Amino acid sequence: MKRRVICLVDCDAFFVSCERVDNPALRGQPVCVTTGAGSRGIVVSRSKEAKALGIKMGEPLFKVRERGIDAVFLPARHDRYAEISAQVMAVLQSFSPEVEKVSIDEAYVELTSLNRVYQKSYGEIIAEMRRTVWNQAGVPVSIGLATSKTLAKLASDKAKKNNGIFVIPPDRILEKIGNLPLEEVCGIGRRHNRHLRFLGIFTINDYVRQDDGLLRQAFGSCGLNLKYELSGFCVSPVDGRPQAPKSIQDTSALGCFTQDKSILRAALLGHIHHACRKMRRRNGFCGTAGVLLRTKDFRVVSARQKLPFYTNAEKDIAAAGLTLLDRLYQGGIVYRSTGIALEELNYDQQPSLFAEAPACRDSPLSRALDELESKFGRDIVKIGWV
Repeated sequence: MKRRVICLVDCDAFFVSCERVDNPALRGQPVCVTTGAGSRGIVVSRSKEAKALGIKMGEPLFKVRERGIDAVFLPARHDRYAEISAQVMAVLQSFSPEVEKVSIDEAYVELTSLNRVYQKSYGEIIAEMRRTVWNQAGVPVSIGLATSKTLAKLASDKAKKNNGIFVIPPDRILEKIGNLPLEEVCGIGRRHNRHLRFLGIFTINDYVRQDDGLLRQAFGSCGLNLKYELSGFCVSPVDGRPQAPKSIQDTSALGCFTQDKSILRAALLGHIHHACRKMRRRNGFCGTAGVLLRTKDFRVVSARQKLPFYTNAEKDIAAAGLTLLDRLYQGGIVYRSTGIALEELNYDQQPSLFAEAPACRDSPLSRALDELESKFGRDIVKIGWV
């Protein structure tokens, strides 16, 4: 099996880094980006200076302020972050034609044989890549280099504490990361980790030394694939083709805590509108809708409903969403946020030779509203609900 050479590029504190692009005076200061309204917001990105002050990821803003921490708090600007993300991805694509975007701030880059093209070592290539992203996009990145995606992810995590670059050579894998606990490996959840501990498997060294049959029996083909990835063999190659999302969510904190169902209803309809617009932009259709409510004490309740047909019409999805809201809502409970999840998305309306394509309901009215918003601005038209 041919060894691949893959790097994972991970933007450091991406939302904060974007804010520093637009306001360089923020560099060196403790900065947090929050989502949600006012003091009800939650920290979703923090600089290393803010981290050193003890601010935790996902911590409510009001709790940070209660502790008297002096930092800069900025509301998230997701449209701007998407613009800068596109700049970063363009730089990566200038180095390699195969770039797999994992999230707004992460991407795998296929580098196999590019050392011959550039007449440089792989280490020199990623060092230049890191400098170019900084010079053209103004964003610091950490880059992990290895021979599989799983190892590249582990290397990028190490790079954050190693001047931005960490390399795992194929002949020194266990020397570099063999003693790491398995919970640091991406994809091993809490349930699997408990099972592994029960079997006496605690580290990467322990895992890769297990018999193939045992891993297949205990964890299926995915468990065996993980062993090969951790051993330096690329089971999951870099796929540069654009990937449509499998689900779309839209949620945010309310302007104030509330027990009022009508306020929750209005907020939910707003989330449905924005989520449906994102879905229609990709020519998607929704098969299942889910609603979540978050209480004042951060307890989350949720429910989902399968739709009778695939649809992109807000009236269809809103009908299901409001029914779910009625089911979840409890009088006397104080809520802080609500949201919608569009799941089981379908993008292919072409009939199959062997299976009947799912029935899809396209909404010309919803698409017309999208065109109006694109021309005149978001929420230019309000839909009335009874």
